[in-house]
Amino acid sequence: MTMNQNKLIFNFQKRLNNLMLILCACALVIGFLVTNEKSECDTPTIKIEPYQVARLEDGSKEYFFDLSSFDSHYSGFMFYTSHQFVKAYNAGREIYSFTQTGGILGSTPGSAYNFISVNEKMLNVAIIIKPVYDCVKDQVPTFYVGNAYQMYDNLLRNSLPKFCASLLIVIFSFIMLIYYAFMNKRLNLGRELVHLAYFALFIGTWTLNETDVSVLLFNNKIFDAVIPYLCLMMVIAPFVLFFDGYLGINGKIVKRIIVIASMVEFVVFTTLHLMKILEYRETLVYMQILILAAAIYVVSAIAIQLYHRDFSRQTKICAIGVLLFTISIIIDVRNYYSEVGDSDQMGRYMFLIFVSLLAWDLIKGTNEIIEKGRHAKQLEVFALTDTMTGLYNRNAFESHVQSEDKLDGIIAVVADANGLKACNDTYGHEAGDEYITLVAEIFNSVFGRYGNCYRTGGDEFCCIIPASKAVNMERLKKLFMTKIYTANIEGGHQYSIGVAIGAAAYDSSLDSDFRALVKRADAYMYENKKACK
Repeated sequence: MTMNQNKLIFNFQKRLNNLMLILCACALVIGFLVTNEKSECDTPTIKIEPYQVARLEDGSKEYFFDLSSFDSHYSGFMFYTSHQFVKAYNAGREIYSFTQTGGILGSTPGSAYNFISVNEKMLNVAIIIKPVYDCVKDQVPTFYVGNAYQMYDNLLRNSLPKFCASLLIVIFSFIMLIYYAFMNKRLNLGRELVHLAYFALFIGTWTLNETDVSVLLFNNKIFDAVIPYLCLMMVIAPFVLFFDGYLGINGKIVKRIIVIASMVEFVVFTTLHLMKILEYRETLVYMQILILAAAIYVVSAIAIQLYHRDFSRQTKICAIGVLLFTISIIIDVRNYYSEVGDSDQMGRYMFLIFVSLLAWDLIKGTNEIIEKGRHAKQLEVFALTDTMTGLYNRNAFESHVQSEDKLDGIIAVVADANGLKACNDTYGHEAGDEYITLVAEIFNSVFGRYGNCYRTGGDEFCCIIPASKAVNMERLKKLFMTKIYTANIEGGHQYSIGVAIGAAAYDSSLDSDFRALVKRADAYMYENKKACK
């Protein structure tokens, strides 16, 4: 890879870092501005309590509401249910039903905001809610009455920042995967970036699915009810593998136990779910326990590194990020069991910031590696390049001699500048340097397109043409001498340029090794020098 290519990659990575941060900031600002618009003509949304609740024999609860005090402006009844069947009645007539199950995907109808159309003629409404699982039987919905369109619109607007944050996490995950796919071979990237991408993808998809925007817009409630549990089970392995590699934990035994446990969990719980023995929602607590175990493993590793005074950049980022993320998760888990709807109030925002920092640090680390590599490449180029002529130097020639093992078909071309000493003595060393540079430029312009050109001595040059290049050597030598003649006629130099040239193709009967080939080319060059004199 050339230095220009490395520079382009470095600039691309810097722009990618900036793009990620700008997207994150812009989306959150736009979401905040949009969701804080409020019309003065809005019909107020009022929380309404049932005047009576009856528990039925099948475990359902029937809620009775008196709507006689609401006029025609109140056209909708709204409440959120999760894994519950819903039916609503007015005057004994069914006016709403949410009972479709997922068949093979599950016995639950999923989660939904239930909107029931009402009017001023409906004085009483009865709503029957039946839990699908015992673990949700104590959920008590919060009921609201208001303008149906306004309630729907308010839910969308209030949930939009969360939706944007989760969507950005998903977008970042795809950016990292695409970046890895295109840059891995060039930069030899570590697998940590892939693990972080999958970790972010599953977290982002999970939180995206949990937003009110997703609940309101996506029609397939059954599939939506399955996705979060799949993401929770699949996120554990990349989570552990990422931090294990990123922090250099190398806890092989514990890491392997957690990863294998997550795979077993996925297979067992999915089998139980599809067989309707124990569905995902009923195994949620076990999923959370394994996630907690993975989090304890990572947090413990960070604590140990801090205890041993390992204050590396990676440790600091993880310590701050995991601390904030853990606090937000604790709050959100508490909300999950105490509230209905999207209980994630902080986690997705903390994770968005955290994953942005991690991706930035990984790419920054890659940039540093590129810079070091580019600097090393420059040093290597300086070590192998003749600073005056730009051709490869004697060190590069010797390296080529030692590494060349396939000699069949190789051609060695050598050239020697005549009269350099006389030029130095008569016109000075600056003129002598210009003399050498002119010969080098002409030599490289003719032979450099076929092979590597070297300055092997003060006024000596050599070009090694590989067997894969088909050349007419007599034509090239005539072209070279023609350019020398033209440079003398049109160059206006104080001195006259003279060059002797010789070439030889490898012959196993004449050349024992590479140096013997070059020595034979030298012999032809000296014959040419004598002929010129």
